[in-house]
Amino acid sequence: MERKNKFLATPFLTMINMLMLIVISDLHFTDGTASLNVSHRAFSHFFNYLQRSMRQEYKELIIVFAGDTFDLLRSNHWMAMDEKEKPWNINNMEQRTGSEGGENRWYQKHITEIFHKTIEANSKSLEILKQIDGLFSVPIAKIMVLGNHDRMLREVDHYLHTLSDSMGSVIICDGMYNNQEYGVTIRHGHEFDSYNYENGGVPIGDVNTVELFVRIPFLIKEQCPDLEDELKSMEDIRPQWRIFDYLRTTYTEGRIQSAIKKSLESATDYFLSIPYVQYWIGQHDSYHPFDSADKLQYVLYLSKILPVHWAEKLLKIFSYFEIQEPHYENMAEKESSLYVVYGHTHKENIAFLGLHDSLHRYYINSGTWRERILASSRGSFTRYKTMTYALFYKKEERVTAFPAFELWNGALRG
Repeated sequence: MERKNKFLATPFLTMINMLMLIVISDLHFTDGTASLNVSHRAFSHFFNYLQRSMRQEYKELIIVFAGDTFDLLRSNHWMAMDEKEKPWNINNMEQRTGSEGGENRWYQKHITEIFHKTIEANSKSLEILKQIDGLFSVPIAKIMVLGNHDRMLREVDHYLHTLSDSMGSVIICDGMYNNQEYGVTIRHGHEFDSYNYENGGVPIGDVNTVELFVRIPFLIKEQCPDLEDELKSMEDIRPQWRIFDYLRTTYTEGRIQSAIKKSLESATDYFLSIPYVQYWIGQHDSYHPFDSADKLQYVLYLSKILPVHWAEKLLKIFSYFEIQEPHYENMAEKESSLYVVYGHTHKENIAFLGLHDSLHRYYINSGTWRERILASSRGSFTRYKTMTYALFYKKEERVTAFPAFELWNGALRG
């Protein structure tokens, strides 16, 4: 849905150099084997809209991709991989150096293959991102903050060259991007999620994603190949604990329910047998009751021995302790910028953090462009397409004492 062009109704803007910073996040480009991708038409519509909105007085355009632009975990390639060659194989973890472009790592060939297949699967979208360098008559900077699903890009040889060929010149930021002219600090936000961040190690979230949330639909598909395309949408169920409920209520046919039950049992057994899972639980177990390790261990064990509907209830309790917006607001309060932007949750949000030197500080979540699958209180599900982006302006542009921002969120059902 096209919005009214506000720039045309603001005459003072023609008197100054207009500048703009755009933040989008969580595109999750995948190789298409285990997940659906955002349509290239979304990028075409978005940048055509921006082009119509921009005036000739604009002098700068910065586009920040705030994490999980690429998703190297959502791939069936992991299912055929030798266990010894996976990043979480505990016997080979000492081979991880973490340095960019260093020695060939034992699993690097797999990451590279997934990355190149992801580039190919999203070639139309990436070509649009590349063409915007010539679409606007102003310098364009593309900044990519790495998230938990694309942080392994750094372990692919010549990945910057590949990115440049496919989407144009891009600058990679580890951790965060800070630009105080716009008053903004941008992170992906996984740093504050104990399941998806492991300083110097492999997050248990990597193992969860691959060995549970990729493996479960993979096993179901083997028994019910007619569900292949439908099962790819499971990536967009948030929070992910509702996957169990989704499977139970969406597929009621006997043969499918039987396949689901077998797949859940098999995937859970397999997950619990992974040495790194037990290692991680041991490393994160503490004297505090129901800590991160306890929650993971209890829920997975009980979901294995109880029926699916009971597993869903347990995972609902488990989810309460995972990604919670107030937790992210607390983390944002510790930043020094006027505006603190995170992604990761796939849920757009604005929260007022308080005053600093008489200026209003905000936490902003940049949401996602992916489809959203939501559940009602009665357990039925719906889906809709979404697009969220944030715009930031230097204070000179709006003739204010502080940088300004906008957050736009659109939804399309049908």
